[in-house]
Amino acid sequence: MKIDPFKQFHIVRRLGPIMGDIFPLAQKLMKLQKENMTETETFEAIAMLAQPIMSGLAKLSDEDATFVLLGLCSAVEMKQMPTGNWAKLVHDKAGLMFQDLELPELLQIAGRAFQFNLAGFFNLSRQTSHGVA
Repeated sequence: MKIDPFKQFHIVRRLGPIMGDIFPLAQKLMKLQKENMTETETFEAIAMLAQPIMSGLAKLSDEDATFVLLGLCSAVEMKQMPTGNWAKLVHDKAGLMFQDLELPELLQIAGRAFQFNLAGFFNLSRQTSHGVA
C-alpha cells in the first residue's frame, strides 16, 4: 500500500536533517541484502551499522519520531491468524493496532515501508513488496 504523497513529504521533511547520517548506511544495508551471506554474517553486519543509524534517529524529537514511525506503518497491513483477513497496522492517528509487536519488528516494518514508498525519492533500488509484514 502506498503512502499519500503529502504524508511522504512530511516524513521526508522530518527525516531530512538526519538523512546524511542514515542514507549511506541504508545503501550499505541494501547491498548486504543482495549478497549471499549467512544469517549470522548478515546479523553481524547490521549490528555494526546500527549505531550510526540509532545516533541519527536519536536526533529526532519524540513527536517527529512518532510521526515518522506511524506514518510509515500506516501503509502496512498484517495478516490475521487464523482468519486470514488483513488489517491495517496503524489506524489513522490512533496508534498501533497490534500491541504484541516488539521494537525490532516495528523498525523492520517501518524500514520496509520506507524503502517501498520512498525509494524513488532517494533514487534507491525498490524491493518488490506489497507493504505487508
